[in-house]
Amino acid sequence: MFNTDLNQLYKNKLIIFDAKDHITFLTDKVDTHYHRHNYIQITIGVEKNFHITIEKDSIYTKGIILDSNTDHKLHGYNEWQLYLLINPESIFGETIKKNLLKENKVYMIKEEKINSIMELNIQLIAEITNSLEYNKFIKKLKETLGISNYNVEHTIDNRIQEVLNYIEDHPLDMLSVKELSNIVFLSESRLSHLFKEEIGISLTSYILHEKLEKAFYLIFNGSNITNASIEAGFSSSSHFTQTVRDKLGMPPRIITKNSRYLKV
Repeated sequence: MFNTDLNQLYKNKLIIFDAKDHITFLTDKVDTHYHRHNYIQITIGVEKNFHITIEKDSIYTKGIILDSNTDHKLHGYNEWQLYLLINPESIFGETIKKNLLKENKVYMIKEEKINSIMELNIQLIAEITNSLEYNKFIKKLKETLGISNYNVEHTIDNRIQEVLNYIEDHPLDMLSVKELSNIVFLSESRLSHLFKEEIGISLTSYILHEKLEKAFYLIFNGSNITNASIEAGFSSSSHFTQTVRDKLGMPPRIITKNSRYLKV
């Protein structure tokens, strides 16, 4: 599709865009072990197909969407892929689940949609420097997937909204299910059940996601892994490293080496 050698075009081997409801990254260094995470994952081969093993089924494809909490491993073979990791509780995530996944774990992106995505000129992602440029790109991507005009009606329980607000406004290393349950006058078990019912993932998993996001934000802004791990609420850098391996399939040093990060 492209005549340009991406390895010559990109100084960075991983380009990350951290948005409010998803993370997008373009890279040629994904080669993961089996793992699962709470994100809905979109993977698109920029120039070539890739192998992905979902549970025990090996698939050779150029475009796929995985539901959250689906065991998988991906073999990138040093080829470039575009990834979106989308929070399932967001409107973006709920729209994908309602209109594309439809209770399935996997959605194969049709070839004509892949070709249309390629026409967005993914190479230009490397040149995005601000939120406005990125939002234009993501809008076109949603239009190509046919999900830009859908609205998902989901009124979150007031108590869960209060918990979400509290998590956003307070230090992550001080949070616990017990503390949050006291704030909304629910038992720990009732809050955990209600949170999963409303948001789609467990409360502990949600807090862990917030900790991971903060740790990477700190690392990409100059903090070392040890300090970022502790400030984000992990007990140690080894705890952070093991969590990243479990959730993303590779260690944090691989993710952060030769990478560029932009908060959008």
